[in-house]
Amino acid sequence: MKWQEWTAVADNAQLWQGQSEKGLVKAEYVDGYTLRLWFEDELDVSIYELDFYPLMVQDNPGGVFSVLKDRARFQFVRGDYALIWPNPETGAYDEQAIDLAPECVRFFCDKYGKPIKIAPRHLSSPALSPAK
Repeated sequence: MKWQEWTAVADNAQLWQGQSEKGLVKAEYVDGYTLRLWFEDELDVSIYELDFYPLMVQDNPGGVFSVLKDRARFQFVRGDYALIWPNPETGAYDEQAIDLAPECVRFFCDKYGKPIKIAPRHLSSPALSPAK
């Protein structure tokens, strides 16, 4: 269900006109399936905590994301523009890595995440930020 919400937003070209996402600057494993995520916002940063359990376990989209049900695999994460789960054997961002676009991660953070710090610029441009 949550992934269907994202797909509807992602497929709506009108929502993306004039929008840009600077991306993630950092991702940190907190506990369980929760990550703390830092987004670049102009000259500031927005920070969220997001529990991915509903996304990766309950509403898992399948495919490459299925391996992220394994918490040991899930916690091996980093933010480098996208949200990246590197190849667990090599630590590389290669064909065995899994990534999520920053726009997708921001969507879920805005909709379901716990805001820790929100940059003023992000608050003033809510086009892609759904109301809670």
